[in-house]
Amino acid sequence: MRKRPRNIPYDHEWHRLARRFLKVFPLCSVRGCSRPAQHVDHIVTVRAAPERRLDWTNLQALCHRHHSRLTHAYDQGRLTGACDEDGFPVDPNHPWAQPTQREAIAAANRAPVADPETAARLKRGYVRGERR
Repeated sequence: MRKRPRNIPYDHEWHRLARRFLKVFPLCSVRGCSRPAQHVDHIVTVRAAPERRLDWTNLQALCHRHHSRLTHAYDQGRLTGACDEDGFPVDPNHPWAQPTQREAIAAANRAPVADPETAARLKRGYVRGERR
């Protein structure tokens, strides 16, 4: 049997950590949800911060429904619709955040890509019930 390379994010070490995390946090972290947690979600993705792969402060316990919803939204680039208190987009890639009209048009025509920092902040806010 071949060993998997150590750089794969979901190796034996990860699964052991996830089981321990779910024992400590058995319920979904989303405010108002009392379902049992089934998934351990990285707030900042492994791709964006591989060094935080096993960092407990970068993890949240989620039920299947909320994990699927957040993952799908992130994969589709839809975590980019939040605004600050003044109504300006928090996503630096949003067309309104561009300095010129030409760059705004180019941004509007690009496929949406969630900035990892912005996405992590929005994920934390969603879980805490801080929806804007």
